[in-house]
Amino acid sequence: MATINIGTSAWNFEDWRGPFYPAKLAKSRYLSHYATHFNTVEVNTSFYALPKPATLINWVDAIPPGFTLALKCPRAITHDKRLRDCEAETRAYLEAIRSLGVAAAPGLIQFPAGFTRQRDGRDLANYLDWLATEKGDLQIAVEVRAEDLMTFAFATFLVERDFSLVLVERKRTPDLFPFWHELVEKGITPDFAYVRWIGDDKDGPKEYGELSDPQDDLLETWAKRLAILVEAGANIYGYMHNPFEGHSPESVRRVYKKLEGRVSTEALPLTKWPPEGWSPPGEEDKAKSSGQLSLFGE
Repeated sequence: MATINIGTSAWNFEDWRGPFYPAKLAKSRYLSHYATHFNTVEVNTSFYALPKPATLINWVDAIPPGFTLALKCPRAITHDKRLRDCEAETRAYLEAIRSLGVAAAPGLIQFPAGFTRQRDGRDLANYLDWLATEKGDLQIAVEVRAEDLMTFAFATFLVERDFSLVLVERKRTPDLFPFWHELVEKGITPDFAYVRWIGDDKDGPKEYGELSDPQDDLLETWAKRLAILVEAGANIYGYMHNPFEGHSPESVRRVYKKLEGRVSTEALPLTKWPPEGWSPPGEEDKAKSSGQLSLFGE
């Protein structure tokens, strides 16, 4: 049974203190509090530098079984070196994902708008062919922002190498879902889908303490789309950005509400979240979950 796992992009937002985080909650406990509401999160800090092993351990210690973290690929690989001479950096990125064990969501490799098929296509093809053998059974999603890479041919290229094309809902960005729909119709759907709801990150909401720009029609559209992908057998990892409606935690809840009746309850693990018997570390009724993930060996 394919599942729909939706969270936010990052969790450290001061604007959430009060509306989402208790006013006096220490920032060191933000993640464990977040994990009582949602079962996945996108990690943007890894775009600037890979987390240290101790940080990864702290994150895993703060979350319940079934929670996943999606590590974004460091910009040193995609933006600075533009895929050239970056084997060591890439292996370090893959190792960080592997270190999360069962707490790893698909990794995200994001390219800038200036990274194009015309200019960088050969490097991209060679890199992805190499990465396909290096990543093993890790799931990796690829986001492109150049229109000459936003094609069905590229989506197919990715699927053939066990990658997945990221679907992005963003103002002034082409809609790539039709390519996915065509993959579904051809019976070559990847086993996971990665969705990012960004919205208008240029002129949209700038304060993130409350829902300020509802996008009901778009959420309705995406609820229908997610149901199609689940029916096709794709596990979904989706991440909501604050500019989409002004307060991403509430936007995630709204997506789940619109999914009710469209997919089975088994496809929505968040409806029975958090796991029974688990509570955030540090609380008086703290309960250690059995089989907590151990990082970096015995």
